[in-house]
Formats: sequence, structure tokens, C-alpha cells
Amino acid sequence: MRHILVLLMLSVSLLMSGQTGQSTDQIRQRMAEIRRTTNWDDPAAAAKANAEIKKLAAQMGGGQPPVSFGSGQAGKAEPATPETISVKASDVTTGNIAAIAQRFYSKSYKTLDAAGKTQFDQHFREAAADDFTFRSVRKLSGIGGVLISMGDDHNLACVYLAAAVKAMPDDTLSVNNFGAYLRIIDSVKASIPVLLYADKLYGESPIVLTQLGCSYLELGHEKEAESYLKEALEYNPGFGQAHTALCELYIKQGRLEDALVELFAGVKGMGASYARASGNYAYLQQQAEKAGENGNQSAKEAFWDETRNQISPDDALAPLVPSVDRLKMPSFPTCQKITDWMEGGGYGTSVQAYNRMHSLLMKFSEEFLQVHKELPVLPPNAVLRDYPNERFALDCITEYFFRESEEEAHDFNDAYDAIMDEVNAEAEAYLQNKETYTMEYVRCVEGCGGDGYCIEECHRVYCTKECPAANIYNKSLQGHWEDYLYQFNETADRQKEILNDLYEFSAPWFSKIESPYWSKIYAYEIQRVALSAIMNVYSANARPFQWPAHNDCGTDCSAYANPAPPPPEDEEEKEPKGNECPEDKKLNIGLGICSIALDCESAEFGCSAGAAVSIKRNFKNKSTTTFLGVGAEAGLGFAHAEANAGVTMTRHDNGDLDVGVKGELTGTVGAGPGSTGKNYEVNVTVMEGLRTETKDVIGIGF
Repeated sequence: MRHILVLLMLSVSLLMSGQTGQSTDQIRQRMAEIRRTTNWDDPAAAAKANAEIKKLAAQMGGGQPPVSFGSGQAGKAEPATPETISVKASDVTTGNIAAIAQRFYSKSYKTLDAAGKTQFDQHFREAAADDFTFRSVRKLSGIGGVLISMGDDHNLACVYLAAAVKAMPDDTLSVNNFGAYLRIIDSVKASIPVLLYADKLYGESPIVLTQLGCSYLELGHEKEAESYLKEALEYNPGFGQAHTALCELYIKQGRLEDALVELFAGVKGMGASYARASGNYAYLQQQAEKAGENGNQSAKEAFWDETRNQISPDDALAPLVPSVDRLKMPSFPTCQKITDWMEGGGYGTSVQAYNRMHSLLMKFSEEFLQVHKELPVLPPNAVLRDYPNERFALDCITEYFFRESEEEAHDFNDAYDAIMDEVNAEAEAYLQNKETYTMEYVRCVEGCGGDGYCIEECHRVYCTKECPAANIYNKSLQGHWEDYLYQFNETADRQKEILNDLYEFSAPWFSKIESPYWSKIYAYEIQRVALSAIMNVYSANARPFQWPAHNDCGTDCSAYANPAPPPPEDEEEKEPKGNECPEDKKLNIGLGICSIALDCESAEFGCSAGAAVSIKRNFKNKSTTTFLGVGAEAGLGFAHAEANAGVTMTRHDNGDLDVGVKGELTGTVGAGPGSTGKNYEVNVTVMEGLRTETKDVIGIGF
């Protein structure tokens, strides 16, 4: 163990009470009262209070000031294996202790400069002139204690402490102080026989026993260390330094629950510095969190339960000054129906409130950082009080309730995520099914060909599936929404309880910090945790949900149970029409070597006798076509055929001109002037491309 222990070494409890007429506890209570009631920002009041406290401390130490002592080289690790300690009975004797004192005295006196020697020699002559009475020896030891605590030359302190032991080796206080000096200069092993001798002189001193325990602990002898530290607590259960030493012993042994109990006992007994207490607490918290991550939740919960138990306020800690201004948990109106939340503006309003709270939190964070950057403003000769116990308690309280709030937020998020997993799974299943019967509806409508009754029947069939599916989904969605409301109300109530407990637990400790500097820092620290709890509720409130299902089917699914009866058949509406010219017919009138051909849209006159020529008028597209080519014909009995081929030129009435080629074949059968047959015509023009026609031919010959 390498940190400095602040002990009052100038007396043991029995001697102190006998010399002052007051018990140690009474003196400590008086000192605490002075610290509590003094205006430390007033230099005059601060100086007066310091003088009174110094006087009381001198009373506790038989007329001498207190001394700080500990292990020497702070930060030096304890040995991996215990160092061998062999202390014989002959080592714990007056003669041997005096010899040890003489050895260190001689070594240190040689190193003193002229000023140091002059100073010591003067005090030593005064003690000698007083025949080394109890009072004069205590004065030498007291000066050595002050020098080792506050000076920069341990050799000067040594000659005072060693001289006191040489002059009066049976004085418990002087021997104890010399043993403390040996521990400070890292002669821990040499301190063992000295401290054992002090314990032999007075075996009920918690100071001596604690120093023995610390020495054995630093040398790796944990069993002996624990024994001496526990013995110290038997004589003074509230001795903070012994509790702090046990805390570090238990940390080293991995007994974390026991270490936490001793940590708080050390703080309450004013036996630990703020830095040491905070460092040990942070380590224990880290180990508890790791245990939780590794599955040992009971160890984690035990740590926080014990923290809560230790920082619980009681009547003895009633507020002495007004507490920090308290924040109240806002109200969070909720919508009972999911439709009101998602479609009625509830969710949007919640998001707006969350954004406002977030902006407030960002502003506070800037102020929080600025406060922590500020330096204390002190009048001349004023000293900034440290408030180690109050600050450590508030650190534990704020850390505990911050964690409680975060744990509650984490539990709520888990519950919300579980609800949303079910909601999203049901929504996905509903939408997949809807996609299936929606496609069926589309195909059904496409097959209706515009028939109104058919389309209506398609919609009815669609609604027989969509209406109940949407109703079931919306009902289930409302149920999940009610589950969410339950979880939200639970977490809001729990966060409100955490917020109120934060103030109840912190108020007694905060009220004891009368320093404007420290009180402002911790007021902001408490408010940081309070705002965190409130923000967690805002976050829990601004949560989106799935939208309810909507359609044109409505919610009354019985309307789609039966198909609608088909309407009466409509009378077919027909427009009377006259006989029209058949487009696939052609009349061919023969006039010797010439002929006239008539169809529904044109009339053509042509002659063929080796060479072929014709002119054709199309009444439909208003064009005139001239044909020039070759022709041939043949007949056998009642069968007759003719063909021609050549070039064409077509002029339209609008002035357009087109040229091309044409081939035509006509075959007829019949006797006398009448005949029937087929006409095949192929035209290829620049403007229209390829065009073929086949028509029935009725021939009349003259």
C-alpha cells in the first residue's frame, strides 16, 4: 500500500483524553463544528478557524501538531512474494529501539547543513535544560512530525524524532512517530520492530496497530496485516485509516464486496483522501461491471445495492443549508389509440418536445463544461476547503443514480424493441398477403374487358380478403400500442422515482458544502444526472409505430359475403345499314382487246395486245394511275387467263407523285358472255412499298 495515511500520531487515545479533559470524539466533533460554521471566504474568519482547529489538534496530540506519514515512495508496487521478516524478542526491547534510533540519528545529523544543525541544537539544548521531561520530549517529537509532514528535509525530521526516542524510549507516542518516519523513508522493514515495541508499550492504540498492519501489507504479509488492522478497529471501530487500509488489502485479494464496505467506512471515518477513495471506488465499479458482462449479474447488483445502502441518507445528515434547486419530471400526455398517435399528430408533437429538450440539454452541456473550467476565486490568505467526504459521497450518489437511470432506459428499450419486432413481423406478413390478393384483383379487372358488373365482383372478392385481414392487423396493432403505453408509463414512473431519490440522497451531502466553488460544481453535477433521467423519458416518449391499415373496403366485412345479382341483359343497340360495296369483288367488262374493270373504290380502262396500257382513277384516295407494260392472254375452251406487267405512275390530286411497278394475273371460267374467276395484283411503289390484292372477278364479254 503506497498512499499517504493522514493520522494523528502525537498521542494514543487514552493519553489524549487524560491530558485534555475531553475525549477524542468530543474534540473531533468540535473541529467538525468549526469547519461547518466558518465562512471560509472571509480571510479573518478562516484564519481564526484554522487557529482554533490547530489548537484542538494540539490538545489531541498532547500539545503537538498532527503529522502525516505513510509509505515513502508512493507508487512503488508491493513485492510479488512476501519479504522475509524475522523479528526476535530481543529486537523488541528498549535497548534495541534506542540503538536503531541512534543509528538513524547519527546518519541524518551528518547530512544537516549549518542552519539545520543550529535549529536542532537549540531545541535539543532546551529539552536537555528541562531534563528531558515528558513535555520537552513530546515537543521534540512534535517538531519532527511537522517536519516530516510539511518539510522538505527528512534528515532534519529524523534527528528530532530519533532524539525524542533516545531521550525517552518508553514514550509510546515518540516511538510511534519514529516508526512512522521509517515507513515514510521506505525503511518499512526496519519499522516493524519499532512499531511492535510501541504496541508493547501501549497495546490498544489504533494508530500503532494500523501502522503495523500497513507495514506488513507493504511487505506482502497479508494475514498479519489483516490481523493488526482488525485489532485496531476493535479499539476504535470508526478509525478511518484502518478501514481504508483494509479496503486496499481486500482489493488486492479480490474480495471486492468486503473492499466496498471498508471503502465507505474509511471515508466516513475521514481516513482516505478524495483521490484515493475515488480511485478505489472507480476500480471496484469497473470490476463489478466486468462481472456483469461475464454473466455474474449478482456481483454487479451486490455492488450497486451496497452503494445505495452506504449512501442512504439518515437523520444524522439532515440538511444544514438550502439544497440544490430541484427539477421536476414533466408530464407526458399519451394517446390511447394508435390512430391518434400516428395520424392525429401525437407522434409529431412528441418529436417536437424531444427536440426542444435536446436543445436545452446541449445548452446545459456547454454551461457544465464552462463551470468545470472555472478556477476558484479566493481572497488573500484564504484556503480552498477540499470537502473530501462530501465530494466522494456525491460522486457515488450521482454515479449510482446515473447508472440506475441508464439501466432503466436500457430495460425500456429492450421491451420496446421486443414489441416492435412483433409489430414489424405482423406488418410484413399482412403486406405480403395483401400483395398476393391485390395482384389477383388486378388480373381479375383486366379480364373483365370493362364490364362493370365483373369489375364490381372482382372488388367484392378482393374485399373478402382485405377487409378481415386489415381488421385483424389493426386490432393487433392497437394491442401492441397498449403494451407500449404500459411500458412507457412504467419507465416514466421509475425515472421519476430515480429523479426524486437523487435529490433526497444528495441533499444532505450537498448541504454540507459551503464553498461557492465546490457547491456550484456539484449543483451542476446533480443537475446533469437529473436532466439525463428526464431526457430518458423524452426519448421513451418520442417513439414511432407502424401505421394502421386503410383501404376502400371499410371495416364491415359482412357487406362482401355474397355476390351481387347480375343486372338484366341490355337490348342490343343496332344501327340500320344499307348494302355496301364488297371490297373483295371486281367487275370486268370485256370490249374486244380492251376492258373496263370496276371495284368499290376505282375504275380502270385498259387495252392489251402484246403491249398493255391502262389508266385508273381511285375515287377513295383521289389519285390517277397510268400503267404501261406488256400483256398476254390464253384460252382453252371455257377457261381463260390473261396477265400483264409494267411500270406505274400515280399522281394524287394534291400534287404528290409516286412511281412503281405492277404485275397482274386474272383467271376466269365460263361459257358465253359470262365468267367468274380470281384476280391477283402486286404493286411496288416508291412511296407505299409492297401491296398485294386478291379479288373475286365477275366477267362480262361483248
